[in-house]
Amino acid sequence: MLWAGLALSLISACSHTSQVHLSAGTANYSHYPDGGGLFVSAAFAPDGRLWRVVPEKHHVYVDVSGDLGKSFSPPILINNESQQIKVSGENRPGIVVDRSGHIYVIYAAESTQPAAIFYSMSKDNGQSFSTPMPLSDKAADANTFQGRFGVDRTGKIYAFWHDERNRTDWRQSGNAIYYTSIDGNSGLSAPAQKLSDTLCDCCRIATAFDKDNQAVLFTRFIYPVGIRDHGILRTQANGKEPLTWRVTFDEWTIEGCPEHGPAISISDDSRYHIAWFTQGKVRQGLFYAYSDDEGRHFSKPLAFGELKNLPSHPDIMAQGKRVILAWTEFDGSQTQLFVMASTDGGETWLPPKPIAKHSADADFPFLLSNRQGVFVSWNSRTEGYQLVPLP
Repeated sequence: MLWAGLALSLISACSHTSQVHLSAGTANYSHYPDGGGLFVSAAFAPDGRLWRVVPEKHHVYVDVSGDLGKSFSPPILINNESQQIKVSGENRPGIVVDRSGHIYVIYAAESTQPAAIFYSMSKDNGQSFSTPMPLSDKAADANTFQGRFGVDRTGKIYAFWHDERNRTDWRQSGNAIYYTSIDGNSGLSAPAQKLSDTLCDCCRIATAFDKDNQAVLFTRFIYPVGIRDHGILRTQANGKEPLTWRVTFDEWTIEGCPEHGPAISISDDSRYHIAWFTQGKVRQGLFYAYSDDEGRHFSKPLAFGELKNLPSHPDIMAQGKRVILAWTEFDGSQTQLFVMASTDGGETWLPPKPIAKHSADADFPFLLSNRQGVFVSWNSRTEGYQLVPLP
């Protein structure tokens, strides 16, 4: 009976003909029309509920949990019109809830171009969502994909994405980063603005906001002679040109797609914490480092994860002096989820701990927090969704 009242409101709010057949469910996807999806995203709302966006082949759904991921409401359809949804670990849908309870969703789908990012909003606590619209003002002319939300220190919502509008020589790799802000009442509040070129085509963007409330992006760039290392990009106030500089020097030269985006978190004391993957000449595996001068210089890279077990796809969260890393490893038969914690701002680390496992395909782990604590959001299409609490 937990979702009975919500189920009625969701059904009445959505015109999709199969909506009446959708029911509440547990953490698996047996109640989804096509069995759910692997690459889901989740976010806590200010009231502590967990909202989740789930892509299927032709449709995208949102549901909500009031018991930390044990059960979920009936899925509500975002796109009434069938679309060819474009999704992967790096090109995943996104969801965020602002301080007023407005819910924002982005996802990639085939359109007039092979890939376009769409956005949709709910102003009524998830009972209904607006008709999805292209996020980019040039979506009809250029591919857009790998969107990522960012929330600044005032609660304002931003979206960042890969954009091909400036590519003139397709023999050269590298995309541009564009961004815009989204308002819960008026929608897109500004035309898309360009931040940088030469972004690695297939690695997602990591975002944070600094003490001056400027966006700080940590992402993989393509440097001369095809080196795919990481750099930081920071916006500036008053419309000044963004600043960008290289921060990892692993010398990874590859004519291909690493498909392995990094992670960043900025703590209240302005220490930058980063985590990334590389297969460079200098080092290989997962690494962590911190900076006390706004990303200009970083500590010596610290390796983590068991290299023989293919450690991958790290996420990081810093809350004061507490810093948490999460990642996965594969031992040949199962994928394990690991976490490692520091209580002194990344100076020293406790031993890594395995906290969950999947025997089938597993998604990337993502760290989430609310007033109840810190959690790892981790999904398997066949074995279900897990929201793992951390001590």
